[in-house]
Amino acid sequence: MGLFLPPTHAQDNKSDTKQTQEAVNTPLLGTWEIYETKEPGKPYLKSYKGRPFVSKGPNAFTLFLEYKNDGKFRRISRIGDNQTIEEGLWKLDGHELRHKRTGSWAEEIMYLRFDNKDQYTSTEVFEDTGDPGLFAKFRRSHFQ
Repeated sequence: MGLFLPPTHAQDNKSDTKQTQEAVNTPLLGTWEIYETKEPGKPYLKSYKGRPFVSKGPNAFTLFLEYKNDGKFRRISRIGDNQTIEEGLWKLDGHELRHKRTGSWAEEIMYLRFDNKDQYTSTEVFEDTGDPGLFAKFRRSHFQ
């Protein structure tokens, strides 16, 4: 499930006290669930690499992102009955969202467009890889 948001750019781990103040005023706060993805030049699909998104149950396959106003985030991936939780720090500067997962030397960079208050689209460009990138649509969710 890590393929949804792979590392794209390494950064130094610097503390930024301004991050918490900025985070409070963003529409990103809350819990989001992925529901569509697409590769460049292809249509949006309710799946990832052919596997449909299912929120829970034995066929679960999904990704939740939870953003808190203290600058911390949780990424919850669910595959079948297994659930993986990763945590870290996040920062939104304009349309650029940065994730720094705990224990990781790399920082993930995505570009967001808020389609409305309950939906956003993210774009990832995978630097230094043959992967053309990924577009993903997220909607507000009540994580269960």
